[in-house]
Amino acid sequence: MEALLWFSLIVFSIYLAWHFGNKIAGYSVVGFWIAWTLGLSSIFVGYSISGPLANFQLFIIIIAFFISYKIREKRNKTESKLKTSEDIIFQLKKDLKRLDNKNFSNNFNSLPINQIEVLENPKNHRKKLLETLHVAQKTIVIFSGWITDYSITDEFRNKIKKCLDRGVDIIIAWGYKKSRSISFTKQHFNNAEKAIRELQEWTSLNNTKGTLETFYFPNHSKILICDTKYAIMGSFNWLSNSGGSENEERSYIIYNKEFIKNEMVEIMKNLYKPSKPMTRRQLLKNFLPFSRY
Repeated sequence: MEALLWFSLIVFSIYLAWHFGNKIAGYSVVGFWIAWTLGLSSIFVGYSISGPLANFQLFIIIIAFFISYKIREKRNKTESKLKTSEDIIFQLKKDLKRLDNKNFSNNFNSLPINQIEVLENPKNHRKKLLETLHVAQKTIVIFSGWITDYSITDEFRNKIKKCLDRGVDIIIAWGYKKSRSISFTKQHFNNAEKAIRELQEWTSLNNTKGTLETFYFPNHSKILICDTKYAIMGSFNWLSNSGGSENEERSYIIYNKEFIKNEMVEIMKNLYKPSKPMTRRQLLKNFLPFSRY
């Protein structure tokens, strides 16, 4: 009975150290009990245990340490995740006006926070764009306020061609207004627009499985959609930024199929402007790039 109480004391002290203290306290208590079992007790109480009892006590200490450590790590991960979620919501509320997306503004409160991720810095945005061109199977939508040959590179064009060859339907829309913050020359725009038109000609000549629809659509939207896997909206101009800029960029990746379909419907309304009201089903069915949804 005394041995059972003693082992309980050891386990309880290790748990308390890891639960209420820091890692230093946790390791210190575990280290103390190991040292006590290996002979430190003889200094304080005049005797020490040995043999099977000492081995069993070491086993109890190790098990108590392992369980307490895992509980603490799980708690820390949960707290970190909650903090990250709160940060995302806080930042998102600040960015909603800048995003200028009614669908997102009206529905972000109903989206599970675990279906929203933050995408930051130009390099990661560019990487995500090229990744999208690589993995998409049905549809890609790219909205960008600006278009330049900084972004419409050989790598970009080749990936677009591969998408079209494997049957991916692509919608590209751009449009811009004068801005003092934009330093691109007219030639940069002309080169990029020419490259996109040449891609359309290539698509027609090669009778690709996928279609390429392009629009000049004056807007400030920066949207990237990959099938119904994810939609990205934020500050990054997908068709003008090569990823080498030092400007701060932040976007939100939404992994919610219903939200993405609603976003597609809004895009269809804006781009194709149907002459009569249509249901969401009619919009998705009547316009070629989304006929498979």
